[in-house]
Amino acid sequence: MEKRATIKDIAEKAGVSIGSVHCALIGKPGVSEQTRLRIIKVANECGYRPNSVAASLKRKTVRIAAAFPGPTEDNRFFFTYVWEGVREYIREVSDFNIELIEVPYYKGVNNHADELSELINHREFDGLLTVGYTDMGGKISLQQFKNKNIPVVLIANDLPQSGRLCCVQPNYQIVGRTLAELILRQIPAGSGILLCAGDLLIPAHNQIVQGFDAYLDEHHLDNPVYKVHANKIKQEVYDHIVRELKRENVKACCCVNARSSVLLGEALVETGKAGHIIAVGSDLFDENINFLSSGVFTNLLLKNPYRQAYMAAKFLLEYLIRGTQPSMEVLYVGSEIVFQSSLPMYENDSYRLII
Repeated sequence: MEKRATIKDIAEKAGVSIGSVHCALIGKPGVSEQTRLRIIKVANECGYRPNSVAASLKRKTVRIAAAFPGPTEDNRFFFTYVWEGVREYIREVSDFNIELIEVPYYKGVNNHADELSELINHREFDGLLTVGYTDMGGKISLQQFKNKNIPVVLIANDLPQSGRLCCVQPNYQIVGRTLAELILRQIPAGSGILLCAGDLLIPAHNQIVQGFDAYLDEHHLDNPVYKVHANKIKQEVYDHIVRELKRENVKACCCVNARSSVLLGEALVETGKAGHIIAVGSDLFDENINFLSSGVFTNLLLKNPYRQAYMAAKFLLEYLIRGTQPSMEVLYVGSEIVFQSSLPMYENDSYRLII
C-alpha cells in the first residue's frame, strides 16, 4: 500500500511552493492559471486526496505532547515502535500547523511523574498521549491534566480514573486466550507449559495471564503451567526461566511481554531446547526476528505497538480539531500471530502502512 501523497510531495514534483499548491487546490488567487493546471495535473498523477482531518485544521498551531519511556535498553523492544507510530501520524498531517512535543522519560531522575509535572507547569500544549500504566506519582501527575481539562489519550494500559478521553490497546484477555489455544493445539495432552508472566504490577501482563488461565479452565485442561514473573534482577529471572525449561514435562513456552521474550529466546538456546519445543515470543523487534527466523521461536504474537500509537494520535487530533468524540472509551487494536513463513511481510515494515 503506497503512502498517501502530501501537499509537500506535490510542491516538490511541480517545482512550486507549498503555498502555491494550497492556492491551486482550493481555488484561491495567488497562482497563474497555467501554474494551477500544472499543480492539479501533478496532484492527480500522485493520486492526491485531501486529508479530512488535516483539511479541517485552523491556522492556530495545535500542540500534542507525547510522553513515553525513552526507547533505550529494554524499553526499545516495545517503545521504539510507539514513538514511530506517533511520529508517522504527525508526518501525515505535516502540511498543517501541528507541533509534536516529545517527552521521553526514564527510571529514577526524569521519571514519568517528573516529566508530566514539568510539562503541565512549563509548556503550552493542547493534548497528551501517554501510557496508562504508571506508579502513584504518575497517577497524581495525570490528575493535573484532568483538573485543567486537557484531553489525554492512553495507550497499552487503561487508567479510567485518570479521566482520559480514551485508551487504545489490545484486548489482553483475548491475547492470553490466543496464546493458550495456539500452544495447546500443538502439544500432547497434559504437557507442561512455561509461561513468562511479566510484571505483576502491570495490568496488561496480568490480563494476558488471566486470559491464558481462563482458556485452560473453560476447556477443562489440566496442563501444569510454570509461571515466571519478572523483577528488577534480570539475571535472577533468566536463571528461573532456565530451571523451568529443564523440566522434562515442559513441551511449550511463551511470553506475555517483550523483555521476557528476549530472555526466553536466550534460555532456549542455552538449554538446547531451541527448535525442540513449541515457543511463542512477544512482539516484533530485531532479537525476536532473529529467534523466529532461526527456529528458536515457533511464532511471535505481535501486539502492534506502532498501530496503537498511530491510532491514539489520530483520535486525539480529531478530538482537538473537530470535536469528534471516540466511539468508545477503550478501543481495541488487533493482535497478530507471525510465522516464519510470514516474516518477510513484516521485515520491510510495509504492514505498518495498513492502518
